[in-house]
Amino acid sequence: MLKYSFTIVLLCLFINTYAQKSEIVVNPILQKGADPWVYTHGETLHYCYVRRDTVFLKSVNRISELTQAKERSIWIPQKGTAYAKEVWAPELHFLDGRWYVYVAADDGKNENHRMYVLATAGANINDEFSFIGKITDKSDKWAIDGSAFKFKGKLYFIWSGWEGDQNVQQNLYIAEMDGPTSIKSERVKISQPDYEWEKRGSSKDLPTINEGPEILERNGKLFLIYSAAGSWSDHYCLGMLELTGDNPLSASAWSKISKPVFESNEVVTSPGHASFIKINKQDYIVYHSARRKGAGWDRQVNIQPFDWKNGKPDFGTPMPYGTNIELKYK
Repeated sequence: MLKYSFTIVLLCLFINTYAQKSEIVVNPILQKGADPWVYTHGETLHYCYVRRDTVFLKSVNRISELTQAKERSIWIPQKGTAYAKEVWAPELHFLDGRWYVYVAADDGKNENHRMYVLATAGANINDEFSFIGKITDKSDKWAIDGSAFKFKGKLYFIWSGWEGDQNVQQNLYIAEMDGPTSIKSERVKISQPDYEWEKRGSSKDLPTINEGPEILERNGKLFLIYSAAGSWSDHYCLGMLELTGDNPLSASAWSKISKPVFESNEVVTSPGHASFIKINKQDYIVYHSARRKGAGWDRQVNIQPFDWKNGKPDFGTPMPYGTNIELKYK
């Protein structure tokens, strides 16, 4: 009898330990949210987002904790400034021993959207984030969705921007940085809406869209995942560029995949603007979708695992809402 009881105790301990290292979540993981940016640092997941023109941060150990975790306001823009309104898509990065947030903002007029930088004084994410200023290349044109990444020892900035001063087409640009807060090279256009699927939802009065560029790197290969088609429409989706040359600043070094790599199906509408995380060696895509067909910018946040095939990311199709997704932690 004693031996039997001891076995039961061991079994319960095993089950409890396993439960602590894994969890089941279902989509949507957040009922409200857009442009989801989740950044892993050690075993901590940092979720950076905006609400009512204020940038917030949540830090958790498990995805399920995002719904109840205490949020921290890290930036409220000063009223009456060029960056006081329409604060969009903040991204948190840890670069050269400091935390940085890249965020788009304007003065209430969309044509004045530019990218701005916030930063901590040191490596402690709980420190105050200070406003550093605008980050731009010499053209100083309309810019949103900025993201920084390192590749072969150099730091680069990618973003969505206009060629000129008219809202007719959003392209993807890249430039080299001389530090996390400034750009030193001229911008290079590496993508524009070319294919029919990239232009869906647009019209003579609405621009064509390439936006939300994010970098995925694996085994020395570089991929850029971006959002295409009208963000307000039911056609929003993800496309992909692959760096097939040697120099990221050369437009000809990037090759565009001719079809969407992640798009709507019968249950999920307009998946787009993703971030990518790794949990215990498994890759995940975190993305927003429209809450229903015709919902436009009324969005929610989802997560699902993805794999790699022939050295390239394979996202599959959006999983139906309510599907059990097991996350295994260390």
